[in-house]
Amino acid sequence: MAISIAQITDLHLLADPEAALRGCVTTARAAEVFGALRERSPDLLLLSGDLSEDGSPASYERLRDWVEALGCPAIAIAGNHDQPQCLAEICGRSPFINESVYTVRGWRIIALDSYQPKRVDGWLGSEQLDWLDQRLGEEATPTLLVLHHPPVLISVDKMDAIGLKDRPELLGLIARYGQVRLVLSGHAHQAFIQCRGTTAFLGCPATAMQFDQAELPAGWRSLELEADGSWRSQIHWVPALSTLALNQ
Repeated sequence: MAISIAQITDLHLLADPEAALRGCVTTARAAEVFGALRERSPDLLLLSGDLSEDGSPASYERLRDWVEALGCPAIAIAGNHDQPQCLAEICGRSPFINESVYTVRGWRIIALDSYQPKRVDGWLGSEQLDWLDQRLGEEATPTLLVLHHPPVLISVDKMDAIGLKDRPELLGLIARYGQVRLVLSGHAHQAFIQCRGTTAFLGCPATAMQFDQAELPAGWRSLELEADGSWRSQIHWVPALSTLALNQ
């Protein structure tokens, strides 16, 4: 049976649920995405960073409540706007998965940490890359990697300048392991797909505002992973009532 995964990213939640960020009421948009997810009942939720804009306990508590109501396991990683310690403290119990490697129905899901304190760009570092090399060398199980910063250039200068700085090292490592079928990321506030060998690199739209496309609603990505390593994916858009109200 296929694994049903939902990826949401770049929620940019604020302590004040009615506050707007660049004209976008981020809490309302995220709430409506979670409403759509409850109708889909995914097997696993991937939260790929910038979950909070201000790093406030209130924003993470709200996120925790939504995930608990959704009722499926969730992996949450920090983006450059997050406060990792606060995120870990508040979202550190079930249904959140606190292991970096999660195995389900013939797939391995590996979460990577590209967060750098007080920086916008991302960095994995040699220690984490060595760790990943060891994990990938353990078995040839179909594998999905998830991190916040895109590890590929996406031909958007502003975003490429603040992407993953040690992308060549990660790409070189991935190229040695054919079982890495998918690499998911956030940060770019837009969907993209690039394929290199047997690996597909997928970007996900934000639940908050989209980059240079303010007219677009909140978005998320669904994936279906088969035991043989094949997969399917789709982008979903969830019109936010708060956004519509602002535009009237």
